[in-house]
Amino acid sequence: MQDWEEVKKDIQKPTFGRQGILKCRGNTRRKIVSNDGQTIRILTGVESKATKLIPYDMIKYGFDRLRTEGKLDSPYFHKKYPGNDCRYSTVGGVLVELKLADRHQKGTKSCYYTPGKGMY
Repeated sequence: MQDWEEVKKDIQKPTFGRQGILKCRGNTRRKIVSNDGQTIRILTGVESKATKLIPYDMIKYGFDRLRTEGKLDSPYFHKKYPGNDCRYSTVGGVLVELKLADRHQKGTKSCYYTPGKGMY
């Protein structure tokens, strides 16, 4: 099982997320604009120039939740980070990109994440 320091090193690799980060719904990906080793900045939309900043501590929070509880969902994420749907989706997408999480659609408007193959 990976620990956070290993995960952090994988996120910091220059090749991480070249195809973009998979969002919660559908199959669209958001381009990573910058990754300074402590935060990731992504485009908020496919045709948008606006960006969102995702601190690594949010990703760690999602990783820890998957590892200890076996599930990451938006209600739980929003207890710590209220009103951050885009960030929740990006955190899950980062974990999916690393094969640490599997995404599960929940209706047409949301999803949740369970541990992926890379978690073990």
